[in-house]
Amino acid sequence: MTGRNEPQELLYGLLALQMGKLRKQDLVGAVEIWLNDLDLERLGSSAAHRDLRSVLREQKLVASAAEEDVEAAVQCMPEAGPERGPAIEDDLRRCLLDLEPPQALRAWLLSLGARASQTPWSPVPREDRYVLSAEIGRGGLGSVFDAEDRDLGREVAIKVLRDGGQADAERFVREAKLTARLDHPNVVPVHDFGLLSASGGNPKLFLCMKRIRGRTLRDLVDGLCAGAAEARRTLSRARLLAIFQDVCLGVAYAHSRGIIHRDLKPANVMVGEFGETLVVDWGLAKIAGAPEEVTAEHPVRQVPDQDATQLTLAGSVLGTPAYMAPEQAEGRLEDVDARSDIYALGAILYVLLTWQLPWPAGPNPSTRRGLPMLPSERVAAEGPEGNPPVSPDLDAICLRAMAVRREDRFQSAMELHHEIQLFLEGVKDRERNHGLAEGAVAKAKAAMERQKRLVDDAKLAAEEAKKVLKELKPTDDKAALWAAQDRAKELEFGAIDAFGEANAELTVALGHEKEHLDARRLRAELHWKRYLEAEARDDEKEMRVDRAIVERYNDGPFDALLNGDGTLTVRTRAYPCLCLADGRTVKPEELAWQGYHPFSGRALDGHTRAEGLPALEPGEPVRLKVHAATCGAVALDGAEVWLFRYQEAGRRLMPGTPDFRATNVAVRCIAVPPAVVDALFEPSSPYRPQGPGLYLGRTPIDRQALPMGSYLLLVSHEGRAPQRVPVSIPRCGACEQEVTLFRPEEIPPGFIPIPAGAFGYQGDPLNPYAFPAETITVDDIFFARYPVTCREYAEFLNDLAKTRPEEAARRVPRGSPESDFYWTGPPGPERAEGPYAVPTEAWFAWAPAMVKSKARRLTGCPVDWEEDWPVFGVSWEDGMAYCAWKRGREARLTTLPHELEWEKSARGTDWRYFVWGRHWDDRWANANRSAPGGLRPSRVDEFSPDESPYGVRGLAGNSRDFCLNDPGPDYFGWRISRGGRWADSGINARATNRTGYTTRIVNDSLGFRTASVIRLSRTP
Repeated sequence: MTGRNEPQELLYGLLALQMGKLRKQDLVGAVEIWLNDLDLERLGSSAAHRDLRSVLREQKLVASAAEEDVEAAVQCMPEAGPERGPAIEDDLRRCLLDLEPPQALRAWLLSLGARASQTPWSPVPREDRYVLSAEIGRGGLGSVFDAEDRDLGREVAIKVLRDGGQADAERFVREAKLTARLDHPNVVPVHDFGLLSASGGNPKLFLCMKRIRGRTLRDLVDGLCAGAAEARRTLSRARLLAIFQDVCLGVAYAHSRGIIHRDLKPANVMVGEFGETLVVDWGLAKIAGAPEEVTAEHPVRQVPDQDATQLTLAGSVLGTPAYMAPEQAEGRLEDVDARSDIYALGAILYVLLTWQLPWPAGPNPSTRRGLPMLPSERVAAEGPEGNPPVSPDLDAICLRAMAVRREDRFQSAMELHHEIQLFLEGVKDRERNHGLAEGAVAKAKAAMERQKRLVDDAKLAAEEAKKVLKELKPTDDKAALWAAQDRAKELEFGAIDAFGEANAELTVALGHEKEHLDARRLRAELHWKRYLEAEARDDEKEMRVDRAIVERYNDGPFDALLNGDGTLTVRTRAYPCLCLADGRTVKPEELAWQGYHPFSGRALDGHTRAEGLPALEPGEPVRLKVHAATCGAVALDGAEVWLFRYQEAGRRLMPGTPDFRATNVAVRCIAVPPAVVDALFEPSSPYRPQGPGLYLGRTPIDRQALPMGSYLLLVSHEGRAPQRVPVSIPRCGACEQEVTLFRPEEIPPGFIPIPAGAFGYQGDPLNPYAFPAETITVDDIFFARYPVTCREYAEFLNDLAKTRPEEAARRVPRGSPESDFYWTGPPGPERAEGPYAVPTEAWFAWAPAMVKSKARRLTGCPVDWEEDWPVFGVSWEDGMAYCAWKRGREARLTTLPHELEWEKSARGTDWRYFVWGRHWDDRWANANRSAPGGLRPSRVDEFSPDESPYGVRGLAGNSRDFCLNDPGPDYFGWRISRGGRWADSGINARATNRTGYTTRIVNDSLGFRTASVIRLSRTP
C-alpha cells in the first residue's frame, strides 16, 4: 500500500475542474500520468512519486495564481468521502474509470453523485478572462499590458485606464466606441471593452485590442538616429515612406467614417514584425462636428515631453505639442477637423525625412505661426550622419501638409498618400528606384529561399521530435525531447521571420517601383503559398486575405491556379469471375485483409500485442464468396454517368445540378432516370440530388474539364447495381476514378459498395487529436448501411445458444465485461427462436415478474430498449464472434471494418469534417443534446441527415463502431473505434475522431457494424 490518500489527491483535480481552473481533457491526461506513477510505486520503483498536484503543476495546467483558491476549496473538504465529495459528470466518471484506477479510488469515484453534463466549452468568468502581465506601453489615458485571453487562448493587449477623473473615464469610453467603429487593416482592432478587477477591489475600465508584436514608429526613428545597423539596413527611405502611406490609408478611412484622431505622432503608429502598420491610441479622437466634451470643470494635465500627449481645458491645448496644427495648438477646438490630422501627418513625414522633430524644443506651440525649416536644409545642417538627402519634391509635400492655413494643406489623407505615390513613381528617380527595387527583390528571393529551406527543416525536426517522444516512457528524462521540440520551434520561427523579411523587402521594392514585375510576381507567389496553407487548414479569413493579395499582384501567371479548373476521368470495370456469387475455396494462408486476419483480427506484421481471437481462424480451407488476391477486374465500358455538384445549403453539402453555362464545360442535359435515384437514395434521405444532373455520357469518360470542387456521380449500367461515387477535382489537377460494377446478387443485402480509390485521411484542423492530412488509397469494400441492431444480435445469441449456450450467455449485452447483464428471460408466447429477447416495452408488459426483474434498461437511458436500436454493451470480441456467425450462415467474408474504410465511408473524398459537411447541428445526428426528452439511443433509421456521401447511416451519432485494426504495438490488446455516440457531444461526431478500447471492454454507447470483404489482400 502507498499510505497515500488517493481520493483526497483526486479531489484537488475535480475541484480545480469545477472552479473553472482546469479543462476536462487536461484533468484526464494528468490523472493518467498520476495513476502511472501510482502503479510504479506499487511495483516498488525507486523513482520519485508525484501526487496529482505536482503533475498538474509540472504540466502547467493550473495557473499558479489559482492554486491557492483550489487548495482552500480542498481544505473545506478535509476528508474526501461520498458525503463530502463533489458531484461529477457521468462522462468524466467513465473516462476516469477507463483509466483503471486502484480499487479504493474506483469505489470512491462510483460513490460520487452525478452532475449534469456540461457543454463542450464554458466561458471563463468575466473577471478572470484576461490575465495581465508586463506593461508594454503607455498612452495619454492609460497603460497597455501584455495579456492572455483565457477564453480564446490568444495573446491580446489590454489598455487599462489610469487613475483619473470623470473626464478621463469619459474619454476612455469614447476611445473604445470610436475605435470599435474602425475596421481597417491599418487601424488596431478592438476585441472587448469593460471593467477589469484591480487591486483594492476598485474595477478599472479596460480596452482589449489585438496584440501587435513590433515597435512604434518613434522607436524605429530613434534607432535610425542612433545609428543602429539593423535599422539602417532595413529602414530605407522607401520603406519609411511605405509605412507612412499605410498610416495615411488608416487615417483616410477614419476620416471617411467622420472620426478625427487629433493625436497622430510616431509613438501612436505600430509597425509589426511582418510589416503591418497600425494607427493606435484613439483616446483624443472625436466625431467631426460633434461638440467637445471637455468642460472647464475637468482638471489640467501638463506633460513636458514634446512627444507625449498633453491634455488641458477646453479652449486650450489638446494633443501632442510637436505635432499640433496651429488651430489645435491655440486651443481653437471648434476649428479642428480632418485637416488638423493632415498637419500631424506632415509632422510625422518631417520626422521620417529628418529623424528630428519639426520644431526644436522651447517655444510654446501656440506661438508658432510659420513653417519649420525645409527638411532638406534640416538634414544638411543638423541631420544625423547616414540620413540620405531629401529631394525638393518631398520638401514641397511635407511643407504643404504643414501649412499654417487649413485651406493650404492637402484636403484629404488620400490626396497626401497619392502625392507620396507620385513621388515614388517620379520619372527623375525611376532609374535609381529600379536599381533599389532590384536590390530589394534579390533580398526577397534570398529570404524566400531561406524560408522554404527552414519550412522543410522544421517539418523534419518536428518529425524527429515525434520519434523521440514515441520512444520515451512517462518517467524518462525529457531533456532530449525538449531539445528536439525547441529545435523544431526555432526553425519554424526562423521561417516566419524569413517570410516577414521577404514581405518587407517586396514592400520596399514595390515602394521603389510599384510595377516591378518580379516583385509583383514574388509577392503573389509568397501569398499564394500562404493561401494554400490556409486552404488546407480551412482558415477562410486567411484565405480571403491572401487571395485578395494574390489577385492584386497577379499579372497572369496565377490565373489558372486561381481559377482552379481540373479534369475528371471515369472508367468502369467488373470481375469476370463469379467468386462473389458462387464462392470459392479459400486456403487458410490466403486469409489476409488490410494487414490483419479477417477472421481473428490478428495483426499479420508479427507484433504480438494484437493477437485477436486465434480460435476463430480456420485450420482447413473454407468456402467463401470473396475474390482471391490474384483476381482482377477488367474494363466494362458503357456505364452511364450523371454528375451533381456538392454545394453548401443550410450548412450541409447538398448535391445539386451545377450551372456551367459561364464556363467551357460541354455536357448534355439528359435527366438521370428516377429509378436510378430511387435505387440509391431512401425516400427519407435529405440528400436526394436536386435537378436532372449533368449527363457526362458513357464510360470511358476521359479528361472531362470541370471546375475544381466536390461532386457526386451516379453510375448506372444494365445488369449491374447503380452506385453513388463521390469524387473531388483538385485545384488544376486531375481526378481519375475507377468504378467496379457488381451484379445485384453479388452485393449482400443491407450493404453499400464503397468504390476503390484515394481519399483524404485525417487532417482536421479543428480536431486537436487528428493525425496530419494524408491521401490514402483503399480497395473496394461492401459496407453495412446500418450498425448491427438489437434484433439482429438477439437472433445471433439465440442461434448460438443452440450449440454453445455458455458462450451465448457470456455475450449478452452487459454493463461490465463479465457481469451486469441487460437482457435475460425466456421467450414470449409469440417468440420461439430462443431464450434471449430484447427487453422492449412490449416485452416488459408480458414477461414474468421473476424474469422481468433481471432485465433492465441501458444505463443512463430513460426508456426501454428497442429492437431497432444499435446493439450496445458488447465488446470487440462479441463483434468478431457475430461476424464469424454471419460467415457461417452466408459464406461471405464478413468482418469488422478497418478504420481506413470506415473513414472513407464517412467522409467521401472531399475532406469534410462530418458526414454531411463542415458544420455541426444537434438535429442531424443523435448526440447528447439531440433528443427533446433527454439523451437516449435512437432507431437506426432515425436522424436521416446522418448519412454519408455513399449512403451509410449513423456514422456521426447514436453508436460508436468497433474497427478491426489496433492502434499499434504501444497499445496492448486495444482496438480502434470510430464515430459519434448518443451520450457524447458533437465534437466526437467529427469523422476524424479516433478512440480505442481493449477487446473485452463494453460500453453503453459502443456497438459495431460489419463489412464484407470483396477481395483478399496479398499476404505479407
